[in-house]
Amino acid sequence: MKINPKNFFTRELDFLPPHFVNTVVKTHEGNIEHIKTWIYENCHGRYSITKDVVFNNGVSRPVYVLGFENPGDLTLLALSGLTQKHQN
Repeated sequence: MKINPKNFFTRELDFLPPHFVNTVVKTHEGNIEHIKTWIYENCHGRYSITKDVVFNNGVSRPVYVLGFENPGDLTLLALSGLTQKHQN
């Protein structure tokens, strides 16, 4: 197991800073823990997972916004296919 020195400080933020790159994921709340664990083990920078609401044709739907300080971490998540597997 490779030790990430950034793990000695809090990497997960509870808000989305404006300089983070982000993506919207439609998933159940139970899958967020699995995604969070994957991000913590495989990515190296700071990240945030926030809940948001999307309106489409008058219908609201809860979504999660995954934000990353390092754009390469978002690319790694996208290439893993993890979020596509957990979408509704």
